[in-house]
Amino acid sequence: MSFKVLNRLIRKLKIFFHPYVLLEKIHWVFASKSLKACGKKTTMGYTFVVHEPYNMSLGSNVTFGHNCIVACYENQFDEPTGYKPVLIIGNNVNFGNYCHISCLNRITIDNGVLTGDNVSIIDNFHGNQTAEENDIRPAYRKLYSKGPIHIGKNVWIGKNVCIMPNVTIGDFAIIGANAVVTHDIPAYAIAAGVPAKVIKMINQDNLI
Repeated sequence: MSFKVLNRLIRKLKIFFHPYVLLEKIHWVFASKSLKACGKKTTMGYTFVVHEPYNMSLGSNVTFGHNCIVACYENQFDEPTGYKPVLIIGNNVNFGNYCHISCLNRITIDNGVLTGDNVSIIDNFHGNQTAEENDIRPAYRKLYSKGPIHIGKNVWIGKNVCIMPNVTIGDFAIIGANAVVTHDIPAYAIAAGVPAKVIKMINQDNLI
């Protein structure tokens, strides 16, 4: 065994058996047992938050990077929100580091989706943007959703993208880095900007 291979193995073992990292892995084992469904080879990196896993279904070979938050909110401050959240993630989906998924209504992420780091997929807001809520601190306003999110298969989502409520992204679309998606993006589209707009269509004739 070469020195480089041995050094890489030692570093991996040190990370895996670090007390904090090991605790996170144990946490994920128990959290995954609470999921509605969880496929094989589904993993989450260290320092993560999973909230209400019983409202989530994950497919096989789903990977989350480090410092991710995956949360459903059937209850807020121990009170029912009035919503029954459903989070469904398909097979072979890969999330980068620092990704945040917040589900109050319904979020569906189809097979083969890839995201960069720091991607937010959020189907809810704090409050309903009414004057009556002005005297309530934003953190304490009741959660509200304008609609579900559906991300089609093999979608590629760049770094720092924010996907807002009531949005559908079609199959094979590409969302450029730093985009804020507030409206539907069709299949085979390349979209970018704030708010995200279609800047190009993928030539389907060249697809295998």
